[in-house]
Amino acid sequence: MSSPLHTVKKDFGSKEGLVDQLMPLLDRGADESEEEFKDRLLRVSNRKLLRLWAREQDVRARFGSREALVDQIVEMSGGDADNRRVLLEKGTGQLLSIHWGHSRAARR
Repeated sequence: MSSPLHTVKKDFGSKEGLVDQLMPLLDRGADESEEEFKDRLLRVSNRKLLRLWAREQDVRARFGSREALVDQIVEMSGGDADNRRVLLEKGTGQLLSIHWGHSRAARR
């Protein structure tokens, strides 16, 4: 098993390479500039950055986009536009957990 640093260097060339690929996939604060966002991500551990990368790739592979994931959750829960708005404010990890819960309930 390779270390997170080795994985980052092997797959992305450097931590900056990974951060550059992650930036368009992640939501940043409305009052945060792109440079501040990049600086913040560069302070995050390699392990967490790799987890974020894997999660975002999973969402893109399974659902196409974060919005498609939200639409599927709304459809599964019988929600409306207000429910969709609230879900869009949640983090991607929370959305995946909510989807998992609804999927599990539907299988029962």
